[in-house]
Amino acid sequence: MTSPQPDTLILGGGLSGLLAAWHLQRAGRLVDVGEASEAGGGWVQTLPWPGPNGEPGHLERGPQGLRVGRTGALAELLRDLDLPLEPTTPKGPRWVGKGGQRRLSPASLKGLLSDPNLSIGDLLRLLAEPFIGPGPEEENLHAFFARRLGPGFARECLPALVAGVLAAPPECLGLAALPRLRHLEAKGGLLLGSLRDGPERTRHPVGGTGALARTLADRLACVRLGQRALRLEALPDGRWRVHGTDGIREAATVVLALPPAAAATLLEGPAPAAAQLLAAMPALDLRVWHSRHAPVPGWERGFGLLIHPPEGRGLLGAVALAGDDPRGVPGLLQVRTYLGGAYPLAADLTAWPGIFQELRRWLPELGEPVQVREEPCPGAFPLLAPGHETRLAQLDGVLPQGLHWLGAARSGPGLPDLAEAIAAWAKTLTAT
Repeated sequence: MTSPQPDTLILGGGLSGLLAAWHLQRAGRLVDVGEASEAGGGWVQTLPWPGPNGEPGHLERGPQGLRVGRTGALAELLRDLDLPLEPTTPKGPRWVGKGGQRRLSPASLKGLLSDPNLSIGDLLRLLAEPFIGPGPEEENLHAFFARRLGPGFARECLPALVAGVLAAPPECLGLAALPRLRHLEAKGGLLLGSLRDGPERTRHPVGGTGALARTLADRLACVRLGQRALRLEALPDGRWRVHGTDGIREAATVVLALPPAAAATLLEGPAPAAAQLLAAMPALDLRVWHSRHAPVPGWERGFGLLIHPPEGRGLLGAVALAGDDPRGVPGLLQVRTYLGGAYPLAADLTAWPGIFQELRRWLPELGEPVQVREEPCPGAFPLLAPGHETRLAQLDGVLPQGLHWLGAARSGPGLPDLAEAIAAWAKTLTAT
C-alpha cells in the first residue's frame, strides 16, 4: 500500500521548518520536510568538540540557551515534547566594557546605579517608565528606549546591550527585531509588563540547545536530509510542483522556511515581485570563536561581557559556560567570542592572535587558550530595519496562493519570538 501524499511541503529543516511542521502535523496536515544539509536544526545545533585529550565536550553553533517563561509558545512546546531542561543555577558576573574599563552590566539594577555616565536625572527618568504611554507604530530601538527609559539610558547603556544581542546599532533596528517590546508596552510597560508575565530564565535542554531541533525532527519522522529544492512550478489546478535533488513533489501548500536569499532564488520564476522584496532583506555575518582556558577564580559560574561600540573595534562580546556545564570539558573554562555583524572588524581582528589580544584588554585574567575553534556564521543575523512590518505586508500581498515564507528574518532572531510567530501562523493557516 502506498503512503498518502503530503498536502504541505516545507522547504528547509531548520528550526523554523521543524516548528511549522510540528504545528501543522498536530493539526492533522500531512507534511513533508526537505532539508538541503545533512543535519537539521539550522543554527540550533549542538556540535561535538572533544577536549584536548579527547574528553567529551560540545559547543553551540547558535543560541547558548533558551529564554523560557511560565507561558508562551516555547514553554508549551517544551512541555509537549517532554524535553528535560538542565536545572537553573546562579549566573557569574555580567559586565560591559566601556571607556576602556570593565564595569557591571546596566541590565542589572546594581549596574545601572553604579554607571558613572548616568546622572541623577537619568536615574530618576528611569522611574517614570511605567507612566509612559504607547509610541508610534514605526520606531527604531533607540527611539523606543529613549522614549521609555530616557535619552541617558539610550545613549550610555543601550548600544552595548543591542550590539551583543542583535549585532547591529539600535538606530538601524526596528521593533520587529524584538517583538516582545510591543507586547510588554501593551501590558503597561517594560516593568509592569514583565511583572505581569512573570520571570523568564535562560535554560538549555539536557544535551544542549540542539536537543530541541533533534527531538522535533525525531518526533515528526518526516524530515528528509540532503534534499535541496531547485525550482518551484505553479500548476494549472493551483497546486505547486517542487523540483529537487530527490525528484519532483507536488502539494497544495509550500512553505519556504528558508533565509531570504534562498527563498528569493526559488521565487524568481513564479513570483518575481516577492523574490525582489526578499532579496532586498539584509543579513549580517558573524564571526564566532570558541576557546578553552584554565579556570579563573570567581568565574566558576561563567561570565558575560558586552563591549560598547565602537570601542571593541568589531569585537561585540564574549560569554563563558559555567564550570559544571555538561557541554564543557571538566577543569577548563569554555569561552565563546563573537565579532562583526553590522560593525566593521579592525584589521588585526581577523585571526585569533589579534582577537585574543583584544579580549585580554577587557579580561586580563584570561589565560592562554589550550584549544581554539572558529565557527563562521554567514548570514546568521537578519537585520530587521524600521519599516519591516510594512515590507512583510507587501510581501504577503504578492506571494501567490499556497506559498508561505517563514523564518527568523520574518519574526526576529529570538527563539521565543520565532516560536510565537510560527504557532500563530499555523493556527491561522489550519483554521481556513
